[in-house]
Amino acid sequence: MRFIRRNSTLFSIFLSSILVLGFTLAATGEDNISGNEILEKVDQKSEVVSQGEILSILTLHDVQPDGSTRDLKLAALARKATDQPNRTLTYFMQPEGLRGSIFLSRDTEEGETRMWSYLPAYQRKIEVSASQKRRSFFGTTLTYEDIGNWNFSESFTAEIVEETQVEVGEETLSTYKLKLTPREGVEPEYPNQTIWVGKDNWLLLSSRTYDDEGELKVKMEVQEITTFEGNTVTKKLEKELVESGHSTTVIYEKRARPDQEIPDSVFDPENLSEFDPEKWGMTG
Repeated sequence: MRFIRRNSTLFSIFLSSILVLGFTLAATGEDNISGNEILEKVDQKSEVVSQGEILSILTLHDVQPDGSTRDLKLAALARKATDQPNRTLTYFMQPEGLRGSIFLSRDTEEGETRMWSYLPAYQRKIEVSASQKRRSFFGTTLTYEDIGNWNFSESFTAEIVEETQVEVGEETLSTYKLKLTPREGVEPEYPNQTIWVGKDNWLLLSSRTYDDEGELKVKMEVQEITTFEGNTVTKKLEKELVESGHSTTVIYEKRARPDQEIPDSVFDPENLSEFDPEKWGMTG
């Protein structure tokens, strides 16, 4: 399996995808554009808007197959600079049993992503191995891989199926419907994927993932969009595992630029036990 250098930030599809997932600039749909060019535009716009340092606060509303629910509140510090590896630190604010836990994601110079979990109850950090990256992120439908967010144009080729419309909240948005094919050396869990990309904002608005027999396995829907620094961004999205009915809704409560520069020491796995959330406004 080949790991592609991540773009983040929420969730991919998620979290630091997911943490800076969904960032786009204003755009205009174009005639005679190819599927691969659309993927490049999705990546390019995300690259521009997610530059710099960002503080995000998110709620993950998780609904288990038996109908039971749980909310996780996370705060994340992310740094992305040109020609520098990406860094994201995620701090658990709620529930009380997870408060103080930390998840750290760091890209390497070689283009891979290393991840660590810090559990305060045990006072130790644990590195997430490659074999664990498709496991559930703290019991949600999100995976550790989702947190890293794929670079679409490096991971897939795309064919335009049609131009259509999707409902996002009370809005009807024009989209390109694309069928994705993994590039050589890229091995997603489910190779058959269809996505819908906004024609006027290059935002990933919806996706469907199928197994080899064509059975629908995973759905993702953006349910609400908003703006950040004048740019279209995701406000709320849901990921559902179709067979079990397990779903997780990601709600972006806040996006802001930190009041002070984030030092390298914050993203050092050796310093996770010393992280001060109050300094960064992550205790509310």
